[in-house]
Amino acid sequence: MNGQEFSDYRIRYDNFEENDVRAFQFLKPYIKKAKKEKNFTELTQAYKDATSFSPNSKLQYADSMVEAANKSNNRDLIGASYLTKGTIYYFNYKKFKLALDEYLKAWNYLEGTKDEYLYYKNLYHIAVVKSYLGHCDESLELFEKCRKYYSNKKISTDLPNLSYNNKKGYLNSLHQNIACLIELSRLKEAALLVTEGLRETSGDIDFYIERSYFYKLQGIIAFKNKNYDKAISNFNNALVGVEKKDDFTNASAIYFYKGKSLLYKNEMVEAVEYFKKVDSIFKKHEFILPEVRENFEILINYYKKAGNNKMELYYTSQLLKVYHVLSTDFKYLSDKIHKGYDTRDLLEAKRRLEMSSANGYRIAAILFFSLLVVFLILYSRWKKGKRIHAKYNDLLAKMEADTAQKFGDNIDDHNLKSSKLNEKKANDLLSKLSALEEENFFLEKNMTLNKLAIKLKTNTTYLSEIINDRKGCHFNAYLNELRIKYITHKLYENKSWRRYSIKALSEECGFKDTRIFSKAFHENNGLSPLEFIRKRNQELNETI
Repeated sequence: MNGQEFSDYRIRYDNFEENDVRAFQFLKPYIKKAKKEKNFTELTQAYKDATSFSPNSKLQYADSMVEAANKSNNRDLIGASYLTKGTIYYFNYKKFKLALDEYLKAWNYLEGTKDEYLYYKNLYHIAVVKSYLGHCDESLELFEKCRKYYSNKKISTDLPNLSYNNKKGYLNSLHQNIACLIELSRLKEAALLVTEGLRETSGDIDFYIERSYFYKLQGIIAFKNKNYDKAISNFNNALVGVEKKDDFTNASAIYFYKGKSLLYKNEMVEAVEYFKKVDSIFKKHEFILPEVRENFEILINYYKKAGNNKMELYYTSQLLKVYHVLSTDFKYLSDKIHKGYDTRDLLEAKRRLEMSSANGYRIAAILFFSLLVVFLILYSRWKKGKRIHAKYNDLLAKMEADTAQKFGDNIDDHNLKSSKLNEKKANDLLSKLSALEEENFFLEKNMTLNKLAIKLKTNTTYLSEIINDRKGCHFNAYLNELRIKYITHKLYENKSWRRYSIKALSEECGFKDTRIFSKAFHENNGLSPLEFIRKRNQELNETI
């Protein structure tokens, strides 16, 4: 493949069908060459072709195509790339809202384009998404514009590709034009255009799928006119092309209308088989058209009359899922379509069926979840008990260490920092402070720095500085630490103190607020007062 022109690569896979991965033996060197030469126009084309031949990575190649197009700075090319990405969302994934976003991005670039083909191609795709979202009046106007443009445009027979694209644009616009007319109950106009579509595609193998769509539309018109035999005949003709193309959207609609035609002919068993095919498509693709929703109501009623609770429950659940999809992808329509069953009725029916046919599962589920809750509670308690045990042991070690030094004095007496007092005066003041600690001065409820300074016959500035330097904390923290150590020792040593309420304990050690006491106790000890009391009582019981 060395030394090939870009056109040489394309011609080698030009006749391959969509999703034929053999094309990549030519596409890979094509992409490599375009990257090397920084030819972003050709790179965009290569990635666009890759979206067609890749079965599973269409969106990834579409993103690369958009990126390459943006580097080309060609507005038409950028618009066309967004258009292709939107088509992938629409046709391959049925993500209509995402498709519409891409089409609108394309419109920003193509609205003023001189390339009429691109302009109307974009207009067509915007109309398609609008029609699927329920805006049939708006869509019909756009489709008629597109149809007239393509039908009036004359392409030389010397340009077969352009001629093919133009005719395809015309037939697709005609198809959607008819679909909107049917939706708006303008059946006579629709029938005339179907005849035109079948005439234009007669004997042309390149447009077999478009011909299948016209047979589908003719079948729907016959169905609405209550000519069920003619409808079934047309649907059979349509399925030949639609199933070959693997167009699950149109296949779903055809199965539904064929099933209803058989239903009205009292051929219920055969009809149900086609309704089930609609469900198979919904399960596989999680996509459904609003007009096909009734499919599940018919199946619910069928199995309800047959007394088959299991299948009635299944299709009730499926219909609930259908409502979810419709409310998400077809929000505009969801408030307008007639619902034989509303969601509340469906949920009630589902509940009734679940009670009658799945009582055992329900009881088992309740037992399972009950056991799970009990297990989680026990596990949580075990984990909490383990934490409390560890914190309690840490606290006992801390209490034991405290007995080896002066009560409340945790700072080296010879570690004066920047005190304005000399060492002799500082040590004298600390000695007096220790004496007051022994007298439990801190139990006084309204103790303040000023009151303590008066007791020590010093001023608040010096006292505050000594506490900060020697005790390593501000006055309030120092006071709380002394109070908590006092009450902790009382609770550890005296059984009667462990019978006091939290409020009484708080007051006994000088706190005015129970909440502040509990918080200070936890901050200093790592446990709440109740946790400490329970652990100490448990320890004594175990010792006995």
